[in-house]
Amino acid sequence: MLSAAAAISAWSGAAQAAGTTAGTSIANTASVTYTVGGSTQTAQSNTATFLVDRKVNLTVTEVGGTATSTAIGATDQVTTFQVTNLTNAVQDFILTPDQQSVSLPMLGTDNFDVTNMRVFVDSNGNGTYDAGVDTATFIDELAADASVTVFIVANIPNTAGADVAIVSLVAQAAAGGQSGTQGAALVATSLLTADSPTTVDIVFADSAGSLNDPARDGKGRAFDSYKIATAAISMTKTATVVSDPLNLGVNPKAIPGAVIEYCLTVTNAGPGTGTGVILADAVPAGTTYISNSLNVGAPGIAGACTLAGSTEDDDTSGADESDPYGGSFDGTTVRANISSLGVNAPVAAAFRVTVN
Repeated sequence: MLSAAAAISAWSGAAQAAGTTAGTSIANTASVTYTVGGSTQTAQSNTATFLVDRKVNLTVTEVGGTATSTAIGATDQVTTFQVTNLTNAVQDFILTPDQQSVSLPMLGTDNFDVTNMRVFVDSNGNGTYDAGVDTATFIDELAADASVTVFIVANIPNTAGADVAIVSLVAQAAAGGQSGTQGAALVATSLLTADSPTTVDIVFADSAGSLNDPARDGKGRAFDSYKIATAAISMTKTATVVSDPLNLGVNPKAIPGAVIEYCLTVTNAGPGTGTGVILADAVPAGTTYISNSLNVGAPGIAGACTLAGSTEDDDTSGADESDPYGGSFDGTTVRANISSLGVNAPVAAAFRVTVN
């Protein structure tokens, strides 16, 4: 537990992070005391005065610490940041959202572009993006040591195989002093210019960020990412005559008594892995399911539906249910179960019927 003195010290340090307000006039005089003939005399110096210069500093941080989960085709998806004014003056901040083709720990590797990217300031301080309410696109008159939440809002396209878009927010210090109007970007006083006690110089003091954020440029940058968590799964189906009672296997025809093989091929275009995938196919009228004919596995070649697939019986128990696939027939519908369907790793399921 902090002592009272320590608590006061800690509070004071946090509250004064920006320091004495820029433009403050600091003046003092000195005195000299001396004795002449046993009499004490005092003389005052002139008053030395100077103006406190503007020490421009800020931080931009990502809120949440993880990627923003989203879905293909989603609109108005939000990533959240916080901008803190560590300048010893009230400041505006120009806000610029952009996208970076980079790879970052915890966020992933950028591999698709978001669309309609916008930036908005949290107007009511609730930390949640409210469309139509949070409309400001720059930070207006942010007090020293104060923070504000900023949102990047973007749309997610349908890009096959893509799953991560890394975005960043850049906040640039701008002149404050006129509410409702975005001030001009600040320009640092040249290091070749000597300090003038009657002028408020501008000194950039911001630290370098982790990437694309150099020190002392009056800007801060932070990164976040959108991560698509859904899978784009599609399926195709074919029907092939395997044999008939007259022609057997030589150019068989779909006559009564013929055997038809249905082939279902399911594909995941990503970016996420599909789990608990179930293929369901109702046996059509005019045909009869051939018991225990279901086979599930990798797509075959040379006309075969599956390649070294797993034969599944018609019930939902037994050894055949312990492999990566499963299957059943309930009297009307054939089902194939795929525990995990990876990106661009298709799986096929074949079953047979006879034509009544």
